[in-house]
Amino acid sequence: MSSAAVEETLAAVRALGGGRYEEVEVFAKRGRSRRLDRREQQRLTVYSREQGWAVRAGDPRGSFFAAGQGAPDPAGPWPEADGRPLRLPGPVSSPPWSEPSDFEAPLIGEGEGHALLDALATALAREVDGARLVHAALEDGAYEIEVVNNRGLEAAHRGRLASLHLEAVDRSRPGVVASLYLAEREARRFEPGGLARRLADLLTVRRQGRTPERDRGELLLAPPVMVRMLEGLLPLFVGAEAPRRASELQNRRGKLGSEVLTVLDNGRLPGGVLEAPVDGEGVATREVLLVDRGAFRQALVPWWEARDPELRATGCSRRPGWRDQPKAGPTHLYLRPRAGVRAGELLEQVARGYYLMETDAAGSFDLEADAFSLPVCGFEVRAGRATAPIAGCVLTGSIGAFLHGLQAVARDLRFLPGAGMIGSPSALVTGLELRAR
Repeated sequence: MSSAAVEETLAAVRALGGGRYEEVEVFAKRGRSRRLDRREQQRLTVYSREQGWAVRAGDPRGSFFAAGQGAPDPAGPWPEADGRPLRLPGPVSSPPWSEPSDFEAPLIGEGEGHALLDALATALAREVDGARLVHAALEDGAYEIEVVNNRGLEAAHRGRLASLHLEAVDRSRPGVVASLYLAEREARRFEPGGLARRLADLLTVRRQGRTPERDRGELLLAPPVMVRMLEGLLPLFVGAEAPRRASELQNRRGKLGSEVLTVLDNGRLPGGVLEAPVDGEGVATREVLLVDRGAFRQALVPWWEARDPELRATGCSRRPGWRDQPKAGPTHLYLRPRAGVRAGELLEQVARGYYLMETDAAGSFDLEADAFSLPVCGFEVRAGRATAPIAGCVLTGSIGAFLHGLQAVARDLRFLPGAGMIGSPSALVTGLELRAR
């Protein structure tokens, strides 16, 4: 869909009903991707191009949303405005932004991509006897987005996104499975050796791990576990209701968490998978300090939710595709790491406790009840050393205890895909419980 077609569609929708719609927006996205699928007896490659559009139009009485592939016919037909009232942002100055050079990198080639997956499978087989990579799906894509509305807002940008899904099994122990889902800005950033070791460690722990009945102690949570904790707590950080929710977990000193708890979101994070100058509505992105050394500072709210004077708007309207309407959410939300501190140094501080390396399933988080439960696996730790694998257990406790029990963080910040990209370093935590599932 060309810029001229976007403008033509905008003008046509504005003219509907004698110009009855006060708010009109046209969103266009086009992209291309290469997907490589590897199974033990099958190799598949698919190259695709896609172009789509979406129109939102309305006024204080109602609105409509229409979307489709290709380019729209400016003449319609367009649906009736039977949706919610609509407001759109106007043009605002956007800080300078330099497009990353790797946006120009070509998509990973068919041979190159399958070589990466084969290397991963070979490395995994060498790590653990009986380990096999049974499925791998690698997708590398590039896209362009344009947003225009009748208030004078015009925004356009490009992006890159690569995803990788891996599933491995232990042939010597039926039912022992390990899987990973990862995202990078460009497919060549996936490192086969490191990913093979992660899968191997997971298979080993799930095969050999004992299940502790019930125990407490110092806990070192690896980035994958911390990421799922943060993801479960997103209602504390995102949306107009976040300040109220956060206030209910504050201690007598008005703190949401310990001094270690500093949480940020940054739509322009250098090197970030979702790095972009604007959000899904064309509003400028920026770094936002949500929690500063345990003190709640502000929620992540889009411009249309920032009606309270205490809520400062941010460019956080996420729009994964042309079929999706804008929705508030994080882009790169993360717990700030501490430079110079290795995860191994935190492990050495654990006299008696556990190192939890991965989650085994989705957890449950109940902010009203101040409680959570997260299936995990890892290692028992004695005198700063991992002594025996554990599996089939659940990390549980109060959400407040987790936030206030954060003792230290390392430097090993890692991002994983979820509701946006969520990141965390390893963290030392006390006050929680480990029990059998």
